[in-house]
Amino acid sequence: MSKSQDLIPRVRRLRILPFVTVAALLALCGCGQEPKLAPDFAFNFTCKGAAYPASESAIEKFLAAHGFTVFNEERVRRQYKLAMYPLAIDGFDTRHRMLDFRGINEKSGDKPDPSVASIYSVGLYSPPPTRHDTDLEKAMQAFVTGTLKCEVSNISHADNGAERAAFFDKIYKAEQKRIGQGMRCDKQSGGKLDTKCPN
Repeated sequence: MSKSQDLIPRVRRLRILPFVTVAALLALCGCGQEPKLAPDFAFNFTCKGAAYPASESAIEKFLAAHGFTVFNEERVRRQYKLAMYPLAIDGFDTRHRMLDFRGINEKSGDKPDPSVASIYSVGLYSPPPTRHDTDLEKAMQAFVTGTLKCEVSNISHADNGAERAAFFDKIYKAEQKRIGQGMRCDKQSGGKLDTKCPN
């Protein structure tokens, strides 16, 4: 058995599924009976030239400045040479809101290519029933265009009714577990690493 194959079971806890993937999996578990969950506010963005790649430190600062606990999951993956995406940063706050930034390559492969602009997305989710935070939504868009110097597209707003609250809670708990496991493997945290982290 190769070393990479030997790592697979130990890596599973670190190979963290993005929020949208978790939501899709939970919806499938209910055989279509679970309601869908849409982001309160979401958009895509592209960063070209000097703005590419999108600044991870700037995104982390933005999230922290707006009261979100930050987890840069892709940075943790890179610490173990397990990079999957150009960007994957999650935030959550005391109001159980989740705000995540993702990057996807326009070409096949997991590593970003500086000569090819990646497509990024950002999504804000809050516990149903949706109560839009227009100040935060405006700040998200202003941050991407003003600080990151990236172009925004496909802006969407949505509302989730109170009937989706239980579904949201399932997703939020799954996200908290996933993020907690990842944080315990962050070598930059200065804390003791989980024994289940990859070698």
